Amino acid sequence: MKKSFNFALSLVVAGALSMGFASCDSSDDDKVDYNNKVYGQQAMNACEDVINQLDLAMNQIEKSNLTDAQKAELQQILENNVDNVIVPTYKNLADAAEKLQKSLGDLSANEITQENIDNACAAFKEARAWWEKSEAFLGGAASDFDIDPGIDSWPLNRDLLHSYFTTGEFSEEALDDQSILGFHALEFVLFRDGKNRTVAEFQSNDTYKGFTDVKGAEELKYAEAVAKELVISCYNLEVAWSETPNAARLKAVQDADRDYLTKKGKSFGWNMKNSGSTESTFDGLKDALSQVLNDDEGSAVAIADEVGSGKIGHPFQSGYIFYVESPYSYNSLTDFQNNIRSIENVWYGNTNGANGSAQVSLSQWFAKNDSKTGQAVEAAISSAISKIGAIPGPFVKYVSTIWNKSFEDDEVVEIPE
Repeated sequence: MKKSFNFALSLVVAGALSMGFASCDSSDDDKVDYNNKVYGQQAMNACEDVINQLDLAMNQIEKSNLTDAQKAELQQILENNVDNVIVPTYKNLADAAEKLQKSLGDLSANEITQENIDNACAAFKEARAWWEKSEAFLGGAASDFDIDPGIDSWPLNRDLLHSYFTTGEFSEEALDDQSILGFHALEFVLFRDGKNRTVAEFQSNDTYKGFTDVKGAEELKYAEAVAKELVISCYNLEVAWSETPNAARLKAVQDADRDYLTKKGKSFGWNMKNSGSTESTFDGLKDALSQVLNDDEGSAVAIADEVGSGKIGHPFQSGYIFYVESPYSYNSLTDFQNNIRSIENVWYGNTNGANGSAQVSLSQWFAKNDSKTGQAVEAAISSAISKIGAIPGPFVKYVSTIWNKSFEDDEVVEIPE
């Protein structure tokens, strides 16, 4: 989720603005109303409704004079959230990142096959799905150890990336903001115009604007290094939350000299399960529940706000086309929906949202104690997923059409607060 936009690219190119969507089928395009602003506005409104309903739900808990039985059930919900939402999500993320790395291996441009590339692209999308489904619980290891920026910084700083390809060295700026690492650096190497790149492309020079002096073989080497780092970061998240971490992954994290325990020496899973303990960083049950539901950072409300006002709002409402997430794979709308599904999973207490069957969950608790509030939350979540899916895709084309600016030519600037 981490955004890095405190830099200025010099990619403004004079001349007519090219829309640059060569891969789109014109006959399909004719059927899509890319100029209709209703879709974007409805999606933003739906995200705001999620925020409001989750805030109301937390307020209902905070103002309630909870019985011991209700407190016990809410404690079980926190425990279930760790065991059946957070830890399995991070394990699935690490598994998919491993598949991505193994698909690329250390193969040269002359050795790699289209099957290798296609497998890497499929694993990339699988890993992206689990990452986006984790963003409702970025509070904890992802934030405390600054793991998030190394995994998911965007917009990709193409100037710095090009500089790396031409010099073979990271600049201090690149290392500081991590904007050429993680998923979106890999996305640039693996995808163009929503399609998997080809072996032939890696055996010649890149054709992307500003990168025609870069050999595809060098991009492949870079992807290998970035993928290895991504895997360690995903291990880090899984190990940090698990009370019984995978031994091999724990050793990899320790060998990489990464932090993975709370400041009180506990796993983040134990920390949430034992809120109120002197060894937990949470003062009590309601403090931990607030972190899950509506803290300013790393909560369900925080990611709903990020999707509505940032991921959709900055490009759609404010015209910052450069800010589109996942523009090369055309995965933006899927990413946004999976962000809302991360909230859905937390609410329903499993990794399959409303289709799951958790034994304890916030959904069940509110059904028993305040069904009106619970139903409003669930309706808001469902609506947000639906409204985001209704935006004409790819998202980068939708916002480019509305603002008559191409992604490639839109200057990266600092977005005002």
